[in-house]
Amino acid sequence: MKTVKTVLSFILLGLVLNACGSDDSQEEEEQIEETTLEGEYRGSWTSVTETTSFTGVPVSARFAFASNSETRLLGEFFISSNFTSCCESGPNDGSLTMEIDGATITSFRYNDIIPNCGGTFNGTGTISSSEVLEIAFTGNDCDGNHVGTITLSKI
Repeated sequence: MKTVKTVLSFILLGLVLNACGSDDSQEEEEQIEETTLEGEYRGSWTSVTETTSFTGVPVSARFAFASNSETRLLGEFFISSNFTSCCESGPNDGSLTMEIDGATITSFRYNDIIPNCGGTFNGTGTISSSEVLEIAFTGNDCDGNHVGTITLSKI
């Protein structure tokens, strides 16, 4: 009888520990998913205007969550693949703001500060499980009214 109680005690203890560990593991996974969006990305810009088109232009970006927010990413944008300004814009070619809800980019904004060609671009998009951001946007700068996409992959 004593052996049965001991075995049952170990089984019960194992179940309790497993249940506790599983909750912690789930919380850790959720936290990892939220913080993995921060970091450096490389990708491409494709857009068309009334007078010209841009296909596969190399771009890069850096993102960090806004303070006390896990749904707003702030960042800097570069019209280059190596995190340098393309056009003597200063340390970057503009700022990015994204509102996220799960795997959806509910709001995207790029404030372009390229000298003599600044503009604003807005859109929405998706985030894949492999940390690829797909953004559909419209906007306006010195080249005209753009309709296009930006694809960014975390590096």
